[in-house]
Amino acid sequence: MSLTKVPTGGKFLYNRAVKPVRITRHARNRMRGHRIEEHLVRLALEAPDWEEASVEGRINRWKRVEERFLRVTCKDEPERIVVISAVFKRRPSRGRDQ
Repeated sequence: MSLTKVPTGGKFLYNRAVKPVRITRHARNRMRGHRIEEHLVRLALEAPDWEEASVEGRINRWKRVEERFLRVTCKDEPERIVVISAVFKRRPSRGRDQ
């Protein structure tokens, strides 16, 4: 995923060039169980509040949604982004300030 720096009033925002997204069966099952809508997953992919490395080259992208935290685990492949899991958490990952 390429990032482009966009100046906005003294700050720089990053505009992510969006790749096609594949949501695995496991991720869809987790989304259904946690009542997570697909647009929230896409929002976490495009504009996460923060990211952290996961196992096997995966990335956890976090987004605060009201009083909970959405964690989307994905793998960034050359041609697409594969969503492996999506769950709501009450607290962010260890070591992360709220």
